[in-house]
Amino acid sequence: MALSGSASRGRRSQLPEEVAVHIREQIITGQVLDGEYLRLDQLAEDLGISVTPVREALITLAAEGFVELEPRQGFAVAAPSRTDLLDVFELRALIGGRLARRCAEVADRTSLERLDTLQRELNGCHEPEDPTTAVELLGRFHTELAGAARADKLAWFFELTRRYLPRERELVAAGWPEVCGREHPRVLHAAAKGDGAGAEQAMYEHLRGLGESLVAHLDEQHTWSSEP
Repeated sequence: MALSGSASRGRRSQLPEEVAVHIREQIITGQVLDGEYLRLDQLAEDLGISVTPVREALITLAAEGFVELEPRQGFAVAAPSRTDLLDVFELRALIGGRLARRCAEVADRTSLERLDTLQRELNGCHEPEDPTTAVELLGRFHTELAGAARADKLAWFFELTRRYLPRERELVAAGWPEVCGREHPRVLHAAAKGDGAGAEQAMYEHLRGLGESLVAHLDEQHTWSSEP
């Protein structure tokens, strides 16, 4: 994989983030194994970039717990276990559920209409042909819901859990857009009625189920690191 190069300062500043996304994807999907050492020069060559953004990305990933810096050895993969991912998705479901409750309690009609419009766009998206659009719409839906909930800190923590999601093709393969098309309307219906408890429960069950389906999909691809 090569990342497209550009001489612009803006492009250079984005490179470490893009490299981090790429390496997270490889770790979560088992393309690199727990304990494996990541060579900066090899990654830089594979991606068609210099070593500097690779090093910056690995430092970020070390802070997030995806790799560990071992003295005189380098960066070793610290892959999340199956239980780790299920725990993250449980947390994602709890936070997402609370955001849905807040949305039901405080969202105005305009916000609810925007959510409904996004949901209709998602329902009309044929994700196998355009997985990027489908997953982008899912992200926009949750961003819009978080804004309608007026709960910035909860939204920030919810966004952090996104780092444990692989990219578009894996989410589509796990059936996420299709499931969201079926289950989001239940959340929106409860929110439109001002039913905070109903919206929270619907979103919690929805997000927890998505996490379980993704882990089941990943089960087919690689052997997990040792469970605690």
